[in-house]
Amino acid sequence: MVRPDALTAPYDTSVHLKSDLRSSASWYLGVLAVGVVLERFINYLWFEIPVVFGQPANVLTGFVYFLAATAVWLRLGSRRRAQGWLSAFLVTMAVAWVVHLLLYRYHGDAFNYTALLYVPILFLIWWKPPTRDEAWSAVSVFAWTVSIVLVGTRLLESTGVLAVRNQSDALIAFDTERYFLPLNSLLGIEGRWPGPFGHNGDTAMMGALLIVIAVARWRWSSWVFLTVGALSLLVTSGRASIGAAAAGLLIIFMLRDGSFLWLRRAARIPIGIASLALGAWVLINRPAGLTGRNTAWPAFFELWQESPWIGVGGSGIATGNEWTIQFQHAHNMYLNDLTREGLLGAGIQYAAVTLGVVIAARVAWWGMPGALAVMSTYLITGITEPRNPWIAPSATGFLFILMVVYASRVTKSESETAVKKPATYEPLR
Repeated sequence: MVRPDALTAPYDTSVHLKSDLRSSASWYLGVLAVGVVLERFINYLWFEIPVVFGQPANVLTGFVYFLAATAVWLRLGSRRRAQGWLSAFLVTMAVAWVVHLLLYRYHGDAFNYTALLYVPILFLIWWKPPTRDEAWSAVSVFAWTVSIVLVGTRLLESTGVLAVRNQSDALIAFDTERYFLPLNSLLGIEGRWPGPFGHNGDTAMMGALLIVIAVARWRWSSWVFLTVGALSLLVTSGRASIGAAAAGLLIIFMLRDGSFLWLRRAARIPIGIASLALGAWVLINRPAGLTGRNTAWPAFFELWQESPWIGVGGSGIATGNEWTIQFQHAHNMYLNDLTREGLLGAGIQYAAVTLGVVIAARVAWWGMPGALAVMSTYLITGITEPRNPWIAPSATGFLFILMVVYASRVTKSESETAVKKPATYEPLR
């Protein structure tokens, strides 16, 4: 029998919160998701300005969010450690980090202290892995944080609180002439919007990821992510990101189980492949062309051949040939890593990445392609830019890990249940 005063007793939120902290891994993952995005934003606000012990604010932010996440992680009750596919992926990522560290030291390359947080973050996930839904909750927190940073930055710029990152007149003229920017004049943006992530290409990539995350698991927040993502692509006009978003959506279209637009999957797959090929051809043949990559890529490939096994390091790129000195990076994540760390460093890293893709592809074939779509969107944008250094935590790198964790926690029976509910595709339970 319920006591009468229990019906009117105030709800003790502190007790509920403590209980949730002890039972849900989404809290420590959520802290990490917020932290990796805010670290990029703080780097944008105070780029390389020493704060404490000569360290810039973004480095200090990395340690703050890691310590906060660790404190929350310690409150979480014990769990069965990661096994199977997930354990293999996390261990391979850790081994890749060790190889990166050795090669950085061999080449005399610099890295900041946040690199020391990479393996500990992998350990947190390995020791107390989240469930499928807890992992996706962290993905949602990531998307919300990115959306708030994008919208907040533009509002602060429009009110004069923040200045838009300076761009040369020649670059603005090139962008205005060669890129489709229908909203920029109206919003007072000259050329393509650099945004809060350091470069218009990186800001566009975040917009593309928001769009694919929105569609991968549809909820009311998807409307927010779609709107912010689409507007970000319009004001940055990142062709690789537009193509990557389209590819991510096509993967969902192709691999989702059951019927879609009256088409079975057997019919959707060839349609999607043909659409991907056509889209790639259209983007490559836009008026802006490859914007110097047709010069940069051969130059970096030539430099890699000087030390194919261990690469030339960042110092080797900075003193390489005429074009590597000018460009400083290969405008391609894969070629950049290959040139810098050779077959050894790039090989072990992309073996880990490939394992993650296989884990997601396995689940996608069961009819739940959301993780594969998000990961593919990120990996496709890497064709035109060096998206992140794998030696240190990054926003996009952490999202990739989250998607692998999510996919690894899906069982075949769960996928068969989820695909029977098309209105709430890959639903949260």
